[in-house]
Amino acid sequence: MQGLPFLLVILSAIAHGYWNFLFKQAENKDAFLCLSKLVEPLLYLAPFVVAVAIWGFPLSSLWYVAVGTLLAVANYICLAHSYKRLDLTVAYPVSRSSTIFLPFLAFLLFDESIDSVGWLSVIIVSLGVLIIPRASFRFRSLAGTVRVSGWGVAFAVLAALTVALYTLWGKVAVRHLHPFLYMYGYTLASNAYFLPLLRRVGREEVRGEWQRNRWRILAVSALNTLSFVLILFALSLGKVTYVGALRQLSLVVGVGLGWVVLREAVTGPRVAGVALIIVGACLTYIAG
Repeated sequence: MQGLPFLLVILSAIAHGYWNFLFKQAENKDAFLCLSKLVEPLLYLAPFVVAVAIWGFPLSSLWYVAVGTLLAVANYICLAHSYKRLDLTVAYPVSRSSTIFLPFLAFLLFDESIDSVGWLSVIIVSLGVLIIPRASFRFRSLAGTVRVSGWGVAFAVLAALTVALYTLWGKVAVRHLHPFLYMYGYTLASNAYFLPLLRRVGREEVRGEWQRNRWRILAVSALNTLSFVLILFALSLGKVTYVGALRQLSLVVGVGLGWVVLREAVTGPRVAGVALIIVGACLTYIAG
């Protein structure tokens, strides 16, 4: 993987991991997430106007934004349904396993191939993602206590697939539209989903969440756009499979901040998962 896209994904992972860390501190997560999504286009309105003046926003590009929006909303819906039906130890790793789909889909859509080192990096990163949420390595003891649902697993797999698809679609879209304009367009359009969701949260809860966490909400809004714009630039320069795999470094950032700042438990699986993702990321850098 070339140096510039590698660096862009590293910076994106740091931004993504940090906003997830801030999101963990929300009291009402639905209100927090919806508010951050509503604030995002307002926060970046001035840069958007400048970007349109410089690069233009042809109406023919709107369908790229529309498809990206549909895939992003589909991902939110699948995630929500998987978390309702599954325990976190199942829903989280399965929904984050988009790296499993990317090599095959990238080959079919872009004729993009990866070498043996690249395959090894994808496998190692995927294993790290699967291990991180485990409380212990005793899988037999977990089998009787973990809540598993066929529909829940299906929604988690669909969530992973939609991540892979909107990553691939992002690579297509930035060939026709500046990455920032694409990101702004689909962020604005996705509020058609988040605004009704926010209305279902009580007004007092929304007001209270804003009063408690307004600066965190603003930071999450800024970092979410920044992290994905960096990914879109990386997609325009590098192989989509490696970008998707390397993006999982955001988990390492999130786990690290949880350990250091929130004093979360340091379990064996978390240490092993972080180590595997870091090793996989290093292999991604030398893969061809």
